[in-house]
Amino acid sequence: MIRFFVYHSNLSKGERYDTWRQMLPGEPQVIIGTRSAIFAPLPNLGLIILDEEHDSSFKQTQLSPNYHARTVAKWRGELENCPVILGSATPSLETWLSVNYPPSSSVNSYYLSLPERIGYRPLPPVKIVDMRDELKQGNRSIFSRPLQEALRNLKEKNQQAILFVNRRGHSTFVSCRICGYVMECPDCDVSLSYHYTHEGATQLLRCHYCNYTQIQPPKCPECNSPYFKFFGSGTQKVTQALEKEFPELTYIRFDSDTTRNKGSHRRLLEQFSRGEADILVGTQMLTKGLDLAQVTLVGVVSADGLLYLSDYRAAERAFQTLTQVAGRAGRGDEPGEVIIQTYSPENSVIQAVKKHDYHRFIDEELPRREELNFPPHGRLILVQLSGLDAIEVEKTAEKLGERFHETIGLDCEILGPAPASIMRVAKRYRWQILLKFLPEARVIIPDMKNWYKLCPNSVSLKIDIDPLHIN
Repeated sequence: MIRFFVYHSNLSKGERYDTWRQMLPGEPQVIIGTRSAIFAPLPNLGLIILDEEHDSSFKQTQLSPNYHARTVAKWRGELENCPVILGSATPSLETWLSVNYPPSSSVNSYYLSLPERIGYRPLPPVKIVDMRDELKQGNRSIFSRPLQEALRNLKEKNQQAILFVNRRGHSTFVSCRICGYVMECPDCDVSLSYHYTHEGATQLLRCHYCNYTQIQPPKCPECNSPYFKFFGSGTQKVTQALEKEFPELTYIRFDSDTTRNKGSHRRLLEQFSRGEADILVGTQMLTKGLDLAQVTLVGVVSADGLLYLSDYRAAERAFQTLTQVAGRAGRGDEPGEVIIQTYSPENSVIQAVKKHDYHRFIDEELPRREELNFPPHGRLILVQLSGLDAIEVEKTAEKLGERFHETIGLDCEILGPAPASIMRVAKRYRWQILLKFLPEARVIIPDMKNWYKLCPNSVSLKIDIDPLHIN
């Protein structure tokens, strides 16, 4: 008999120990877990499967050592002489290149395609709504007219919908309408987001980086004006709009604010699967792993928040996220429908998502990466420095930059030192240096240990090999 065990970091120490101990005898068993499960001590390992291999959560960055579970899986596969299966509807460009383009491809790598859904169900048609036209025609609602019509039909058809919103909270920032002052976090270089709880409750502003929270002041701290305006849309604002425009529809909000308690993920999803709500409103948490037969409509409230980020992977992440959330529609007997609202309908990512065309996306994205020597056509090392003293961090970054120019070969392009895109987080100032290696270069850093010696005790140094985020 095959036994099944679950392994992840939220297990208690006792639960983790028991699971670890039960793996050791070598009996037939399957371990289902998050990225840390890749280190499970199975003595007779026969198969490794990474589902949604493109997902950035497979990279450990918060604690040392940094590692990517996909890389570790390949190493373990070689050591244990067992196959590794990487599954995804939107494979990472690194994985695609490694199996399809010589000389990157391995002799033992194979690409297997599933061009059709299980049961030959059709992919849902994707409708792109230009929100500029909606505004010109007088529609100032969060929801376009096609999305409004589709939501109204839910009750009649006894079907459910998913609304994807890129941000939690109510509004992304709060600004004075008289002088333009923006409420900012005192400890980070970011604006505070407005969080709505219920009618009559205290209005709270919260930082999504350090969790600093304050009560919204009744008047502008700069000019004493009482006129504040809330900008941007989060999950809370979308649910408020649903209550106002579609009072007959019920909803469940599914984001990190509503799923903090143990078991809340399962509880909310079970409520939705039992039909206790018509609409599931959530962030990227709902883009993967949901197989709900009654969901026939997926609406993306604003795709633009995914497209224009200061990161070379922004287009890839946007395509993956939009394609994955679109795939939640029409997984049962009834056909699905996807409505994506955007101010950039002509964007190449949006057009590729519209046709469910992964190959069109990679044919456009890979040449861009190759031209700039970005992964998978090149290697990156991100050197990050942080500290409480802004001048000290800057000077240390400059010293490191000089050392890099003296010691690192010509096959490496050194970008920086430069402030991080958000320079201060939780009172710590941040600078970074990006080392970009040419595709054919051997990445050899002779004196990495000496980098730490250049940093005073008050400045932290973090080295991220093959970073997934450079902002």
